[in-house]
This record gives sequence, C-alpha cells and structure tokens, in this order.
Amino acid sequence: MQTDINSEQRKYWNSEAADNWVAAQSYIDESLAEFTQVAISQLGDISDKQILDVGCGCGTTSLLLNKAGAEVVGADISEPMLEVAKQRSQDSKRLTWLSADVSVSEFKEKFDLIFSRFGVMFFADPIAAFKNLQSALKPNGEMMFICWQEPSLNPWMAVGGRAVQPFMPPPETPVKSTDPGPFAFSDDDYTRDILTQAGFKNIEFRPISCGMNLGANITEAIENQCRVGPAARVMRELSGSKREQALDAMKEAIAPWLTEDGLILGASAWLVSATV
Repeated sequence: MQTDINSEQRKYWNSEAADNWVAAQSYIDESLAEFTQVAISQLGDISDKQILDVGCGCGTTSLLLNKAGAEVVGADISEPMLEVAKQRSQDSKRLTWLSADVSVSEFKEKFDLIFSRFGVMFFADPIAAFKNLQSALKPNGEMMFICWQEPSLNPWMAVGGRAVQPFMPPPETPVKSTDPGPFAFSDDDYTRDILTQAGFKNIEFRPISCGMNLGANITEAIENQCRVGPAARVMRELSGSKREQALDAMKEAIAPWLTEDGLILGASAWLVSATV
C-alpha cells in the first residue's frame, strides 16, 4: 500500500535534483568511500544474507553488498537514480531494484538485514517508517545505517552553508532540526527514541569522522557543492548578482581548506545498529 505521506520527498528526488545527483555520482562515491568502507566492514560475513538497501540511489552500496555475497534489493524513490543503478548492474546476479517508498511499502519477503548509507533521514513520519522497516525483518534481523552528526561537526557542509545563508530568502515555515533532511538524526537521543518506539532493540551509535574531499580545486569544489551541497539551494532559488554574491561568499569561506590533495573539510557521521 502506497500513500502520499512522503510526496514532497518523492517530488524532490524525481526532479532536477535527481539529475544533479546522477551527474555527481562519481564525486559522491569518492567522498563517501571511507564511511562506506567502515559501515560495510562492520557487517561481517554477509554471504547469502538477504539485504534491503534503503535509499540506494545510483546503486553503489547495493553493488558492494552484492559483491560481498549477499542477495540484495536496492530500494529508492528516485527513478532517475534507479535507472543508473540498473545500467551499472546488468551483469550482477541476485541483485534487484525496487522503486518504492519503503516507509509504507508492504514487503512480501523478509530480510536478514536492512542497510542504508545516508538514506533514512528523509521520512515524513520516522516512527511509522521504522516500524514498517522493522516488520520487513526476519525474527533475528538487524539494521545498520549511517546518518550525519550535527552540522557543527560537518564543516564540509556547514562552512559553505553559513556563507550563503545571508543571501537566501527565509523559509516559508520555521525549520526544525528534526525536519526531514540530512541532519534529521544528528541528535542520537532523538534517534534512539524513534528506533525504540519503532520496536528496535540493542541500539548502538558509533561515531565516524574523516576528511571530505570536495574537489581538486576551488572551482571543482563549488561545482560539486552546487550539485549536491549547500549551494544547490542557491542555484535553485537565486539568480543574477545575488547568486554570484552568494557563490563568491562560499568561495571565500572554503578557500582556507585548500591543500595539495584538494579542498578537504571534516565530516562526522553516526553508524547506527539495532536488532529486532
């Protein structure tokens, strides 16, 4: 059964934003590689396990889980990104793709594990969504996902975001830190409460920090931030001189982080695990 509870997210991830994420696939995979490696290494032996990969996007994590021996269903609400995932997996076996809102989908099959790399922070009703996901697990099933810690611990996004904020129009409604978005689960107590109410047990949070390479130089970094970073909103909502002023402010703000290896800023996430 599908509902429109996440209609805004469905609309967003099937709009020009999805095209930007598709275009930035290589950058995203490279910049998130360390987080991905840490998370998958913590799963242990997943040979022959049935895994649901939530918010699989262009399919990178699903492909890696499948390569490690698992039978994988990669799920997402973004048709453009799923099309890329399908193209990348033409020679893969025991790997299928599901266009669905996992917060309300009825899963006929049950999974040993639910996994997600930065794909679970966008639910309109997170308690209901995780209850639904919990129902998709086998009696001894597990869940593991990565989500961002608070913005102050993520200068890769916060530095540029603060720089462009003065140029942006105010939101139509007040924004709460727990609203659907990248940092919705940054508060571990808030997230633990959601998972507990959804029926999960043995909930653990492990902090992961690394350097995020935004690009080889300032120009490349701004281009990447305009696609999938804080400047993406600048490109959507500003035009003319105001847009240029915002981008110039971002360039000035991130310039001090330029190194011989690229423009590198800190990034921190939670690796969250739980059981049924």
